[in-house]
This record gives sequence, C-alpha cells and structure tokens, in this order.
Amino acid sequence: MNKFFKNVNGVAVILMPIIILPIIYFTYLGVQSIEDTYNNGANSISMEYENKTVTPPQEKKNPDDDIPIVKYKGFDTYGEIRIPSINLEQRVISNVTAKAIENSCAYLYSTNGFNRPGNTVIIGHNYRNGKLFSNVTKLKVGDKIYLKTNGQNEIEFTIYKTFETTSDDASFYNRQTNGKREISLSTCTDDADTTDNRLIILAKEN
Repeated sequence: MNKFFKNVNGVAVILMPIIILPIIYFTYLGVQSIEDTYNNGANSISMEYENKTVTPPQEKKNPDDDIPIVKYKGFDTYGEIRIPSINLEQRVISNVTAKAIENSCAYLYSTNGFNRPGNTVIIGHNYRNGKLFSNVTKLKVGDKIYLKTNGQNEIEFTIYKTFETTSDDASFYNRQTNGKREISLSTCTDDADTTDNRLIILAKEN
C-alpha cells in the first residue's frame, strides 16, 4: 500500500507542471489581449470578451465643469454680462432658482455649454425700476452685449433680433448658430401685470 501511494505521489509531481503551466499561459494571453485592446485604442476603455470588442458606456462630461466658480452673494457664478447701452453689469449665476434671480441674472440653458459655440440662454427679472434686467426692454438691434466666462476673455455680441413670446416658448433655445456663439436674454415684458409674456433678445458673436 505504501508503495502504491509513493508511486501516485510521484506521478502527481510529474504531471503537476504539465497541468498548471498551460493554465497560466492561456490566462496570461487573455489578460494581454485585454491590455493590448486598452492600450492601443485611442482614448478607449474597450476590452475583448469572447472574441468581441466591448466598450462600456461612458458618462458625457459636462463642459461647464471646467469653468472656475466665482462666488457672488453666496451663489456660484460662471461669468459676467455687460451691456454698455443700458449701463448693466451683472454676475451670471450658474443655475436658475427663485432666490438666485432675486440677486442677479442666471444661466438657464445652453446647447453646448455656457458661452461656448451654440446658444446660451440667460434670464433675469424685470422689476420695472431699473434693477436687474429692467432696462433690457430698451435694447434694440445693433446694440452690443459682452459676456465673459470666468477665467476667459470677454466675447462681444451684437443684437440682431428682439421679439415677444409666451412664457412657455422654448423654440429659440436650439437654433442653428453655424458654429458661432449666440446668446438669448429673456425677461418679463413691461406689461407683466396683465400678461405673462417674455421679451427675448437674440445676439450673435462678432
């Protein structure tokens, strides 16, 4: 009996490398295939699985995350707007809340990010007393608007259209800008006591 076990153990010792080494080798090839797919892809996190290339879904990066935040009255702001013809200079708060637009204008929407190529929508209150966006109603085609993103240079825009519309009209948000920057200012009309209409100012980058 002892002789039998000695023979079995001897065979096991001989066969062990033959069994283990192929497993290690093919495991290495699988890992190497994944690493090669990762390293060779242009900014890719693809991997090979069962002879198919699989790319996990990636979250789209918010372009506004790169903007340095400047605080104003406790609110985060992305930049500032300046309109010389009505003597307006205001910080642009990063998102619209009821409290935010009691203190300054605010960034409502954009097609590609704040003050980037595409359309940026900024809204403000018309108190009809000269404060905040009250004097935006005096703007006309040809007037200049300057918008600056924090940490960047000021961009000059020229007003090319003004119109009144209903408060729920968003048809101008996603307009074609041909790769240029455009901005849309939105505020209540001067007759806000009797209507819920909005005055919209469209301006394009020079």
